[in-house]
Amino acid sequence: MADKPMMDNKGYIDVNSALKLREAEGRVEVEKLNAESDAKFRELLIRESAKETASKHLAKFAGLYLLILVLAFIASIKFIPESSIAVVAGLITLVVTSLSSILRGIVENGINKDGDTLENKKGQRP
Repeated sequence: MADKPMMDNKGYIDVNSALKLREAEGRVEVEKLNAESDAKFRELLIRESAKETASKHLAKFAGLYLLILVLAFIASIKFIPESSIAVVAGLITLVVTSLSSILRGIVENGINKDGDTLENKKGQRP
């Protein structure tokens, strides 16, 4: 296939080859845009700090973790001797309190005094 539409013997442009050329150019442009967007997404993931990644993970799954801990405690009551239940309850309470304080820290650090989120501030230039 030629790079440019071919002309037939009468001086007219071959419409089929012109359409194929435009279609190929369009595919190349779409592939280029997809590659650029993938590269930008990967760059965002790479630049994200471990603290931000952990914050996002805990924001999504902390409720599930708390539920699992509480259900595990309730289920373990059947198997733990009565004298040890208070110790286990104390440990579970400690872990739940720690997770709750981490979540509170995530929420408080995510919003400035002005009410703007940190993400909005990052996009603005001083």
